[in-house]
Amino acid sequence: MQPPVGYNKQRAAALMERHNLDFMVVTSPRNVWYTTGLPTLHGAPNPILEALDNKFPNFSVIKRDGSVTVLNWVGFMSIDEFCWADDSIAIFSRDMIEDMLLPTLEEMGFGGRVGVESDIPKYVADALAAGEAELVVCDDILNTLRLVKSEEELARLTRAMEITQTVTEKCLGILKEGLTDDELISFARAEMLRQGAEDWNHFTIRFGDSDPEAPGVGRELQRGEIVRLDLGAVYKGYVSDLNKHAILGQADGEARTVLDGLIRLQRYCAENIRPGVNMAQLSDAAAEWYDEHVPGGAAYLMGHSIGLQVEDAHLFGSLGGPDMAFEENMVFEIEAWEAYGDTQLGVEDMYVVTAEGCKKLSSLTPDIFEIA
Repeated sequence: MQPPVGYNKQRAAALMERHNLDFMVVTSPRNVWYTTGLPTLHGAPNPILEALDNKFPNFSVIKRDGSVTVLNWVGFMSIDEFCWADDSIAIFSRDMIEDMLLPTLEEMGFGGRVGVESDIPKYVADALAAGEAELVVCDDILNTLRLVKSEEELARLTRAMEITQTVTEKCLGILKEGLTDDELISFARAEMLRQGAEDWNHFTIRFGDSDPEAPGVGRELQRGEIVRLDLGAVYKGYVSDLNKHAILGQADGEARTVLDGLIRLQRYCAENIRPGVNMAQLSDAAAEWYDEHVPGGAAYLMGHSIGLQVEDAHLFGSLGGPDMAFEENMVFEIEAWEAYGDTQLGVEDMYVVTAEGCKKLSSLTPDIFEIA
């Protein structure tokens, strides 16, 4: 049996006790992997479990004591080599779930208050609803469980960031007039794999006023346009997120002023985060600081946890966050954005909460890279 990468049985049991849950039924591929090790992620050496999950689903069931049973497709025969679940039950096809899922779970003592994910497949929810259990959404519990990272998770996140930084630097090195956004994406994709990533998470690329969420359309880079490189690699399931700007030529004073205000706001947050600091209170304090020290600014601040997803959970900023305290080994992004002409400028870097405060995991300068 493999040791868990991040799942902590005692922490899970404490959260379930706090929320009075007798079971949790986990169905999303990322949380099935997190709780069991079953290779349901797209970056697995053979992502066949993800490819076939429309016909051959996989679940995990967590009891109140934090112990986990994996219900896996019968065709996967390497449970002992890959998984850290306490027990496993082979299941067949989706067509058999209605008949076999509830009786199988009832043999385990299934009942009481049962947490399910909000995106649980309807056919699974229908099968569970046929029993006596009370079904409640447990997304926040699973997100909270994943907030504090193990040393192995931290190592994977750090390596994902190292890869992303290297790829970002290499992308900066090929920027030139006439380069197309699809050429840049192809280069970045190949370079991520070359640097050791198992997969890529996102290529959010903007040339001037183009749509950063929909690049790859053949848009050519022109001199004087600000380039946004917002990239994320995947390393052993864990993702990174890094944003940097560049320009062919020189940035004007207004752009520098806008970016400087965002850098100072990001620095304020980082300098005031430590174990025990309340996230909601930090958010309010950051907004007050910004209004006082950057008069006339219009920043959009967001802090989000990062791990198996690029935005695991929103922690503070314009989108709000939970009324809870930072804990050691939470890993998160601090990003802030402001409109500039027909584009936007922003900062986004990865941090980890340490015993003393907050440590930045990315190291590239936040300034605009000027390319002759």
